[in-house]
Amino acid sequence: MESRILGFLLETGPYTFENSRTLYELAKAAIFKGHKVKVFLFIDGVNNAKLNQDPDPERPMNQMFQELADAGVEFQACGLCTSARGFAQDGSDFVQGVTVSGLTEFGEIVGQCDRFVTFTI
Repeated sequence: MESRILGFLLETGPYTFENSRTLYELAKAAIFKGHKVKVFLFIDGVNNAKLNQDPDPERPMNQMFQELADAGVEFQACGLCTSARGFAQDGSDFVQGVTVSGLTEFGEIVGQCDRFVTFTI
């Protein structure tokens, strides 16, 4: 089977909708099949990768995203969105493997992907 690149745009926060968990499950399945995965966190989507979450009794979404990053998923977070929400621009508020970037990089991700899925409200 030919390896493909699957891209995601995530615009929603971690505990309001099922979007984050669905992205997590799809990304895991794609990695298992040998595909590459790229994720751009936009608007409230940047909150998914924030450190120090404690949504008891749920498993924190940042732990799930760290698992994906450790498996090779490329994460980028919108710099304007992170700034507007009080995150450090150096990415230190995020799980390891998240890069703060911009819409130019988002456009590059879209251009590189064989399939692209958007999770929004």
